[in-house]
Amino acid sequence: MSLSDKYKVPSNPGFSGILSKPDIRLSKGNFLVVGKQNLEENPRLGISIKKKDYKLSTKRNILKRMVKSSFMRSIKTLPSLDFVVVIGPGETIKNMKTLNEL
Repeated sequence: MSLSDKYKVPSNPGFSGILSKPDIRLSKGNFLVVGKQNLEENPRLGISIKKKDYKLSTKRNILKRMVKSSFMRSIKTLPSLDFVVVIGPGETIKNMKTLNEL
């Protein structure tokens, strides 16, 4: 499952602007979700997971897939914001239900 380009935040210019001055900021457990109003007609998503925190790429990829899946399930109800989800160290696959509670 891949997000189309219209639902992705461009990495370099997008992340720094959103993280430096977010309009919204939610934190729960190892998740930090920041959002900033965009000029698009749809919400966009960016995911940040440090390689230092999750050495195995398979674990990083599973976490990214789960975040994308959660985003796609609720895309119709989300406002036109650019969202960046930052996953901190120690998150387990079993504990991913936390993301749906945000």
